[in-house]
Amino acid sequence: MAIGLMACQPENPWNFNICRIALPGIEDDASKIRLLTRFDEIEDPTHITLRYQILPDPSPSFIPKTRSSVPPASLPIHRLTCQFAAAEMPNSPGILIGIETSRYGTISPTHLSILNRFWLDRVGSYALERYENADRHGLMASVPDIGSRLAYGIQLAINGLSRGAIYGLLALSFTLIYGLIGRINLAFGEIVMTAALSTVITGLLLSSRIGWNIVLIVTAATLIAMFVGTGLSHLTWRNVFGPLGRKAAGGRAIIVASLGCVLFIQEFVRIIISARNFNLPPLWQYSFPVLRSDHFVVRVLGFDVLSIGMAVLIGIGLIWLMARTRFGRQWRAISQDRIAASLCGVSLQRIESQSFVLAGFLCGITGAIMALRYGVINFHSGTLFGFKALVAAILGGIGQMRGAWLGGFVIGLTEAFWSGYFGGAYRDVAVFGLLAAILVLRPGGLLGVNDGKDSLFSPRIRQI
Repeated sequence: MAIGLMACQPENPWNFNICRIALPGIEDDASKIRLLTRFDEIEDPTHITLRYQILPDPSPSFIPKTRSSVPPASLPIHRLTCQFAAAEMPNSPGILIGIETSRYGTISPTHLSILNRFWLDRVGSYALERYENADRHGLMASVPDIGSRLAYGIQLAINGLSRGAIYGLLALSFTLIYGLIGRINLAFGEIVMTAALSTVITGLLLSSRIGWNIVLIVTAATLIAMFVGTGLSHLTWRNVFGPLGRKAAGGRAIIVASLGCVLFIQEFVRIIISARNFNLPPLWQYSFPVLRSDHFVVRVLGFDVLSIGMAVLIGIGLIWLMARTRFGRQWRAISQDRIAASLCGVSLQRIESQSFVLAGFLCGITGAIMALRYGVINFHSGTLFGFKALVAAILGGIGQMRGAWLGGFVIGLTEAFWSGYFGGAYRDVAVFGLLAAILVLRPGGLLGVNDGKDSLFSPRIRQI
């Protein structure tokens, strides 16, 4: 994760826009300016160099004012470099501290002060009318141009896959526990909320102490979230689900106990920490264009790649863990027949404890990604999110890892397309309506309930 963050420069359109607006204030005698520098060519947001040409004023009315009437090769290319002080907050405008041009040299401090006060602060975006093409402003992405409907649909699909990957990560926690004991732990949503809250608090504390060091903040906050999710999940097993399992409590008792865990964690966070929203400013807004339709650009955010990539990597890791390790073999043995596994020397309590720890680890990663991606968390954020992840697990086929993946992506895509075409007012109604329709048509989910074979990735033989 840290390597990926260091490899990508965050996009900062503020400084580019300030420099672009300042250019007509310097070239005040130019009737039209042709901007040659594109936004995606900027590498250092603190030193932005714009290449431009000054177009001649076509004073006779019979001369058409078209781009083709002035060949680019026949005009000299000028340069303007804006220097900015680093912004105090991420994704916010820097302070313009210097301008140097190829025509006028270095702008004096007095000229710069006048430019800031009477041009940038007052004229603003009206200066963009001085450019040859006021619609492009040098920001048009150099990517294939497709139809508007297709571009919009692809953007919604990307957003849906990103959100579905987060649902899928949490659905894996439900799947891991249900595949082992045949019971559902409703408290996983609150564990995700607590992990996400710890991510936000850690990010805010580190930013106030060391500044906006993105790599360090993201790494430390994610590690804290993993620790919180793992520890809290282990505590729920040790104090609630473990004792109930040893007393052979029924499914209704475990459901009531998990609801008690939900209320306890919610009220603990509300009373001890706060009931307000915790907001983490955007740390990493890197994105890259892939397609466009005129001025609508289909973009993939860095955190979209991160969430989908984490879901894939964790899925591959779980496949290896369950197929190649002693824990995986013992997990499958308990999933197939608890009594036979116990008679063969498998420790039921140890495997259950490790499974809850692993599920909490997945909750911690889910909470960290959710906090870093969306940035707003409160004490009841995990309830609806947890129910949707449970819906994803049931939709795909509860107890199957492939079902958790499939259900998560189906829920994410449903939310994205419904919000994009019909608005977000009834988005949750559409999600739960989809669940009802699937359960009516396929009561076992898309891939069937895990109740026939001996693997996390396929149904179980027996439930006890």
